[in-house]
Amino acid sequence: MDTFTRLLENLNLYNRSLGGLKSENCQLTNLQVFQILLLFPFFAIKGFSHYDGSALCRMFGGKKDVLYSYLSQDNINWRNVIYRITNWLLTKVTVRQDHKKSLLPTP
Repeated sequence: MDTFTRLLENLNLYNRSLGGLKSENCQLTNLQVFQILLLFPFFAIKGFSHYDGSALCRMFGGKKDVLYSYLSQDNINWRNVIYRITNWLLTKVTVRQDHKKSLLPTP
């Protein structure tokens, strides 16, 4: 979990790019909700309806309404979020040196 959160910090995604700051009475910030959504596949959570009984719910709290309300926000620029994740991944991917020995065409 610590490694995953450090990876997410390297993406430079902040509350401002993920919908802004929430009011003081909210239990989770937008960044935390986004991290929970990204952890769904690693905890074998199939959807929002399965979140209530999962280990993530016991660790972070909140109900599925928090997730639905987060995704329904209009002020999140999802293209920018995907763009940042894609650029970060492209900088981390390295080309193997043995690809030139292959008989397959290169892109």
